[in-house]
Amino acid sequence: MKFYRKEGQHILKDRSLLKRIVRYGNIGRNDDVLEIGCGTGNLTEFLLENAGTVYGIEKDGRFIKFLEERFKEELKNGRLILISRDAVKAEWPEFTKFVSNIPYMISTEITLRLMNSKYEVAVVMYQREFAERLVAEPGTKKYGRLSVMARAFCRAEIMEYVKPQAFFPRPKVDSAVVRIIPVPRIEVRNFENFERLVRVAFSMRRKKFGKIAKILELDIPEKLENERPENIPPEVYAELSERL
Repeated sequence: MKFYRKEGQHILKDRSLLKRIVRYGNIGRNDDVLEIGCGTGNLTEFLLENAGTVYGIEKDGRFIKFLEERFKEELKNGRLILISRDAVKAEWPEFTKFVSNIPYMISTEITLRLMNSKYEVAVVMYQREFAERLVAEPGTKKYGRLSVMARAFCRAEIMEYVKPQAFFPRPKVDSAVVRIIPVPRIEVRNFENFERLVRVAFSMRRKKFGKIAKILELDIPEKLENERPENIPPEVYAELSERL
């Protein structure tokens, strides 16, 4: 079968890593697991060994046919339910755990949608660059809009880094396995104002925060006037958003 790099089709082949991914999610028979981008089903296989039900969303019809042949019994008894759709546009079923090696080009869309879903834990394979931005701390180069927004929805941690040789075909970048727990690290009372403030601030990240505040007509403490957006902690953004 031919794999298309431009579609993000990099099949995870390292079986020991696949087992660890499932362990990170603490998958059990009471869990309904959502997997996006099943591919040839390598991760699906280990999920089925542990979960009660696996919902697999896959948009490539070739992979759907392959999965239907590989998991005939699981499909027959209802433990695997395949959804032949684009995961960005498809309606997601209810699930308790999210475990996926997603195509990297849809990382932002899937992560934002995940943040607005109800679940217990997610274990996601990301491009290393994206994973490090997701967990970045204030004052670092990777800290940005994604880092701040994530704090309002979850706690994320990088479990391990993954080299290209763990996949076929090999991607050109390193990857990272991230575990996400839907427990907010900051309190946000008005998400619309919060999102607007963070979006505007990091669209002008080289400007001093005092100039950004004037554009937003936002009253800020004097100590923040000369700070850059990347030096302001998420909890401060949350507090300031209430003044908009």
